Amino acid sequence: MFKNFDDLFILDLANNHFGNLNHAKKIVSKFSKINKRHNLKCAFKFQYRDLPNFVHKDFRDSKLKYVRRFLDTKMSDEKFNELFKFIRKNGFLTSCTPFDEASVDKIEKNNFDIIKVASVSSLDFNLHERLVKNKIPKIISTGGIAVNDIDNIVSFYLKKNQKFAIMHCVSIYPSEHSDLNLKFIKNIKKRYRNIPIGWSTHERPDEFIPATLAHSYGARIFEKHVGIKSKTFKLNEYSTTPELFEEWYLNLKKSIEMSGLENKKIYNQEKRTIESLSRGVYLKNDIKKNTLLTNKNTYFAIPLQENQLSSVNFKGKMEILIDSKKDQSIKISKVAFDKNLQQENLINKYLHSVKATLNYNNIQLGKKFSMEISHHEGINNFKKVGCFLFNILNRNYAKKILVMLPNQRHPSHHHKNKTESFIILSGNLELKDGKKNSKLNPGDVIHLKKKSWHEFKAGNNGCVFEEISTYDSKKDSFYKNKDITKLPRNTRKTYFNNWFQLQGYDS
Repeated sequence: MFKNFDDLFILDLANNHFGNLNHAKKIVSKFSKINKRHNLKCAFKFQYRDLPNFVHKDFRDSKLKYVRRFLDTKMSDEKFNELFKFIRKNGFLTSCTPFDEASVDKIEKNNFDIIKVASVSSLDFNLHERLVKNKIPKIISTGGIAVNDIDNIVSFYLKKNQKFAIMHCVSIYPSEHSDLNLKFIKNIKKRYRNIPIGWSTHERPDEFIPATLAHSYGARIFEKHVGIKSKTFKLNEYSTTPELFEEWYLNLKKSIEMSGLENKKIYNQEKRTIESLSRGVYLKNDIKKNTLLTNKNTYFAIPLQENQLSSVNFKGKMEILIDSKKDQSIKISKVAFDKNLQQENLINKYLHSVKATLNYNNIQLGKKFSMEISHHEGINNFKKVGCFLFNILNRNYAKKILVMLPNQRHPSHHHKNKTESFIILSGNLELKDGKKNSKLNPGDVIHLKKKSWHEFKAGNNGCVFEEISTYDSKKDSFYKNKDITKLPRNTRKTYFNNWFQLQGYDS
């Protein structure tokens, strides 16, 4: 049963099975072994045309290439049904490309898993209007059409509440390297957020690099023409054999393993290597308890011993807590660290986090904006409680941009004079306004009245949102937790007057 488009492989029977049931079954059997060996999610694809009605009666005896191909390879409904059952029996999903409205009727009757719309039909909204009368998941190829045409297709299928995906496709058979334009996948991945994107491939079957690039740009569905060689039926230049398909897949799998995750991974083996090459802090001479450690009374050397202070952490005002001898290693537990520097390091860490969040979300802020870090329960607890506030405007109307770290919460409070609205830009926000609970997603807007107690918490990926309000007074925030309200404003907040300078630029 089809559940989602992720990691889906569509196998298009070469030249529409040549109209030969036995040859089609041989192809299915050969690929079935690969499908089972690697536990793939594969769908074999049919093509339906209402023949001979698909061809005008005056041209049915013509020598036109596609007229002859379609009519000469026509397969009866009985044979199509037999092939359909054979494909299902061999553990494949079923997909079909209809080229006319009557073929959609047949797809619905046979209960196919997926409908695949060919590039040639992608702008045929007469066919689309018939297709959306069912809820079968659809994949639309986009070879040879402009971006604004793809916009219309996506908009149409969204309005019709359809489950669908878009395929980047180049309708050149076979496609050369310079034809592929694979980076366009990255474009439409951004352009159509939350729409699955795939790639219909027509390069020569021994080309393995394009698939790895397509996957790296965001393609998660792959359509390939497949077939087998025989004395009767020749294989075209862009259809792949079972052997080459398996090699192609294993190469793609290897590239996916190499790609890893977007988040940085640090392995224990790396840590051990780094530690074995790191320098530890040693004493140049005997020193007394409570002496400040400086470059004059210490030196760095390998090896870095267990629990020893390293050269990396040798910074700020550090005081040794015990009498120590020359050439002795300094244990971390025997050093009092500079608390001001520790807090400064913590704040710098949070500043890097907010810069990254804004960059990830393509939010650019001007030079003169001030920024506040609200740490209602102390800077050490900021990852759990607090937020970043960028002050954009403050006139009769005011605007702020708030950035919250993953699962960070903001305590319950209200404003006596200010009304405000939140507009979610990215991530999710759980908001409690009085007795009302809301879960807000990107694009959602919520309005908060004066004197309304509200609190909120960011989702697993954090949250960025705009606050639009009436004039914002620094004395107009009142917290349910009286201990927070009693704190001086400059105790529960850290201020930065020039965001531009914080990013390392000149003022």
